[in-house]
Amino acid sequence: MADNTNAVQEPDRPDTQADLTSVLAKLAELTFDDTEPLETTVVRILSEADSVIHGRRKPCRPAVINGLATRYGLLGQPPATLEETGVVMGVTRERARQIQKSHKALYGLRLGWPQLDAALALARRLAPCTEFALADELLHRGITSTKYSLDSLRACAEFAGRPFDLELAAGVVTDDPDSLTAVYQATRRLAERQGLATLLQVSDEALDAGSVVTEDDVRALLAASDSVVWLDEDHVTWGASTRNRLVNTLRTLLSVHQPVDLLSAQQAVENFWAYRNAGRTADQADLVAPSTTGLRAFCEWHDQFAVDDNELSATVPLDPNAALGVEAALLVELIRMSPNGVLDRTSLMETAEAFGMNLSTVGVYLTFHPAFVKLDRNAWTVRGTQVASDVVTTVQGQARARSLTENRDFRAGVTPNGRPWVMLAVTSNFRLTGVLLRRWLQAGTPSTRFELTDERGEQCGTAVYNDETGFTHGFGIYVRRFGLRVGEYVYMCVDPDEETASITHGGSDKVSRLAQTNLAD
Repeated sequence: MADNTNAVQEPDRPDTQADLTSVLAKLAELTFDDTEPLETTVVRILSEADSVIHGRRKPCRPAVINGLATRYGLLGQPPATLEETGVVMGVTRERARQIQKSHKALYGLRLGWPQLDAALALARRLAPCTEFALADELLHRGITSTKYSLDSLRACAEFAGRPFDLELAAGVVTDDPDSLTAVYQATRRLAERQGLATLLQVSDEALDAGSVVTEDDVRALLAASDSVVWLDEDHVTWGASTRNRLVNTLRTLLSVHQPVDLLSAQQAVENFWAYRNAGRTADQADLVAPSTTGLRAFCEWHDQFAVDDNELSATVPLDPNAALGVEAALLVELIRMSPNGVLDRTSLMETAEAFGMNLSTVGVYLTFHPAFVKLDRNAWTVRGTQVASDVVTTVQGQARARSLTENRDFRAGVTPNGRPWVMLAVTSNFRLTGVLLRRWLQAGTPSTRFELTDERGEQCGTAVYNDETGFTHGFGIYVRRFGLRVGEYVYMCVDPDEETASITHGGSDKVSRLAQTNLAD
């Protein structure tokens, strides 16, 4: 067997026979001051430690030291792959793996390292903050000479046996990633749902998602994000939101008339969103209209709007047909074509019906849509139309005179077996809206939904009764299906236990006979 005692050992192979206990003890005595950047100290530590490990033998080349530092992630970038490490060392991937394994004593050195301690303390003090802000501050203070990623800072802490409890979430350095994620998600949801949010709304939204975060916490977490836009001290939005209901609502409003004073705009948004909320399911959150202060801040920030002396206008061209939709745009034109630009409800509904519009939709528009304004009782116009008070009085008088010519017969009662019934003459308002504006159930009856069936036993809609007002809506399907005319009668008998109601219609004699038959049963 050949004698290899005098063979030259590879310069980057440590003395595997060295007493590792004594070697590590010597390494632990190494200390470095804070006069040089963190990454310079990294190379110095590894070089000094490598010399101790190798003893009298030749230590590793600088390329190997830099490769190990790169592999451990100590020079500002996250830990490198073996492939990347081999490139730095100038060796193959497999050789890089062997070198790392033979130098395992270099990792986990618990050394006095002032720069690292200063870097970790600064990170904890600044958090929550963006990763870029932390890297810039480390650079500004001279702790590093290059921008350090959080992963690299964590790698340095692990290498030196320091505790490290900061994480990166959504580009933000934080010690509470769950809360940060909850706050960011809440802010983004609110921005997409209603345009902007207050800090309290963000806190409440996060709480609904199961995360308890105070307003102060929300402020600190949002201040660390580049995606959050601060409209003022209390209102924020998410800059990258692709959907924004507030923008859409304001475009609808301004496509009809501009400028609009901020208070009127705020009230229009609030009214329109009240309708949206009425149609939302139990698992959907309500829309909350912004205050005038929040609306001003949002419109001053958004590039599609401008605010001048409390008046809001659009900075981009608006197409009414696109912003309003076909039916609302048609309704706007119908009102504008009327004498003086004012119509009572019945005249307006009949005009819309003649143009083939859905009357239920028209009723919704008149009540909630920001394009339409109710000037006074039973008088509507398009926003921005200048109307004299005597014109409104004339329209109301004409509508009242017409109403007095209609049969307004109305009767209600209870059958012998305890079933409530109601009989009424069909008026213009009932025919056009499918709404009954009279209380017909006994006081204290809970608000109820009654599934309607016609004479053939077929379903024909749902009548929704509100006990507070007696307001009942939902007859529109029946009215349209059978083409009810003004002057006909409608009779409905309710089964409260089953929450169903049978409904029929016809002339006065027919309906009266049916009612008498039910009363005798």
